[in-house]
Parts: sequence; structure tokens; C-alpha cells
Amino acid sequence: MIDGIVIDKDFSHPQMVKTVKDAKILILNAPFEPPKPSTKHNVNISNAADYKALYQTEQQYFIDEVKRCKDSGANIVMCQWGFDDEGNHLLLQNELAAVRWVGGMDLELIAIATGGRIVPRFEDISGDKLGKAEVVQEVSFGTTTDKFTVIRGCASKKALTIMVRGGNTMIVDEAKRAIHDSLCVVRNLVRDSRVVYGGGAPEIAASIAINAAADNVFLLNLSLVAYHLFQ
Repeated sequence: MIDGIVIDKDFSHPQMVKTVKDAKILILNAPFEPPKPSTKHNVNISNAADYKALYQTEQQYFIDEVKRCKDSGANIVMCQWGFDDEGNHLLLQNELAAVRWVGGMDLELIAIATGGRIVPRFEDISGDKLGKAEVVQEVSFGTTTDKFTVIRGCASKKALTIMVRGGNTMIVDEAKRAIHDSLCVVRNLVRDSRVVYGGGAPEIAASIAINAAADNVFLLNLSLVAYHLFQ
């Protein structure tokens, strides 16, 4: 059981710091790349000067995007989309850790747990939309190369994650079903504290009650018979 959120992703660059303390998380739903028009088009490059101008334009987009992230006060970015290699390199240069290809549901969980807001555009980035956590860390488990991102000490103290690992899929699925059943039992007890015991206990309790009632009926019938005999 982990006090926080676990994301099945690692940091986007191997040279990024693996632990970010006092994390201010930018939850981003926009890719680090130049905007693409909705219509189909072709760009013809006929000489080196045109290519250099296009490269500088794209480079400026990346610089502006990373600058907006840095100016917001964020020290780590959680992005639903991928990073271009150029953008990833600029993030590393600006000492801004990042995790890419985070699923939409995971992004919502991060926002709820850290108190942040999902930002759909770079123009909407601001410091009041950042999520907060005590530490964000890239962790390796076991002897494998599996790496996860763990967000601990979230603003919402109710954020907990149960991590299940096993030798094969069948064992993991069986453990998940058992945990789900247990959580449902606890939920039902919280909603209604009355308990019906298992293992045949209800049947035995009903049998005892029926036997006691049967004895009373027998004694009542016996007293009626004796009353009629002595009349």
C-alpha cells in the first residue's frame, strides 16, 4: 500500500532527476510540439535558408512552451501526450522533470489527489492550477527493469494506491479480485454495520429459534389437553 498515486510510466529523459521534492505538478493535456493546422498542406523547402527559418520557428515554439511551464513555478510536468525530442531536451536543460504518455484516467486521479487542474493549452498555464505533493519519484521494483512514478504526500490525504505484482497475469488478477471483494465488504459494513455471519450460522440460529418455539407450542397443547380432561 502506497501513500499516494502510482503511475506506470517513467521520466521522459534518463538524465532527469529521479526525485522531485516539494513537487509543484503541471498537469498538461497538450503536446510539446508546434501547432498543426486542421487542413492538409505541404511545405516545400527549396534551399538551406528556408530550412533554417523553419527550424528556428519550431525551436521558438518549444522555447516558449517550456518557458511558460517554468514561469508558472512548476518543477515537474505530467503530460497526456508525447514529447518531441527537441522539447524533451529543452525540458532537461531547464531542469524541469517530465512524464509523458500519462493516461487520461491517471491524469484525472493526479488532479484530484494533488489539488491541481488539467491544463488543455499552454496559454492557460498559471501557478494556481498546479498540483502539490511532498515528493515525486521514479522507482524500480524487484530485479526487473520495470519503472514507475510514485507521487507521495498528495494534497488530498485520502489518496492511497494498492500495488499488486505477481509472477504471472493469473496470480495478479486473482489478487485484484480478492482485494476488490474485501474492499466491497468494508464498504458495506461502513454503510450498514449489521452483520450476518456465514458458515451456516444463520441456519443454526434459525433452527434454535424454531426448536424453542416448538417447545412452547407443545407445552401449550399439553396444558389444553389436561384442561379438557379435568373438566
